[in-house]
Amino acid sequence: MNDDKTLVSLSTLLRDESLYHRAPPYLRARVLAGLPRKSRRMPWFAWRSLASDGALAWAGGGIAGIAASMLAFGMFSLVQPRQPSVVGTEVLSSHVRSMLSQHPIDVLSTDQHTVKPWFNGKLDYAPPVVDLAAQGFPLAGGRLDYVGHRTVAVLIYHYRKHPIDLYVFPTSGGSEAASAAYSADGYSIARWQQDGMNFWAITDAEPAHLHAFVQALRATHARQE
Repeated sequence: MNDDKTLVSLSTLLRDESLYHRAPPYLRARVLAGLPRKSRRMPWFAWRSLASDGALAWAGGGIAGIAASMLAFGMFSLVQPRQPSVVGTEVLSSHVRSMLSQHPIDVLSTDQHTVKPWFNGKLDYAPPVVDLAAQGFPLAGGRLDYVGHRTVAVLIYHYRKHPIDLYVFPTSGGSEAASAAYSADGYSIARWQQDGMNFWAITDAEPAHLHAFVQALRATHARQE
């Protein structure tokens, strides 16, 4: 009898609309990134159910399902902005132009001690250059570009066959811009500020891989402080 009452209470609780939470946009990318490539095309109706029900769509297995969904939500430290900024649009255009160019890299080197001094005299600041080969993101080189009405440093990393362009330039002062991650025109983009610098990373790799790159880079910078 008590079991019947428990089931009725649980059923009533799960139908309570006050418990519904919308899943973040990048949950879909994270879920698909963990699936075999042939299984990544989730039917639109299935994803629509997951996106609208949020954690409840994962709770069919009871408390364990809710805990799993909360763990997935906790993996995302970056949030999607309401709309791309002007600088974000320029970064996207710059990256696309570089992919179409026959010379996307000005200084071709995997050695951070070769890439960093190459920028000396070409910029009014020294961009931090770190080696992330051990984390799966080897340095490929660097180049100069023009973003936000100034010449900026672009560091090129790779994830497998996917280039990752990292735009680095000083902050302009004032309040700190919120970190963000989003997708545009098939590219994954992330932005953040650290140690007085603006960082913009963009790649055609999946958002989960860019997220791993950002985490590795920020951790390395933090250790070097």
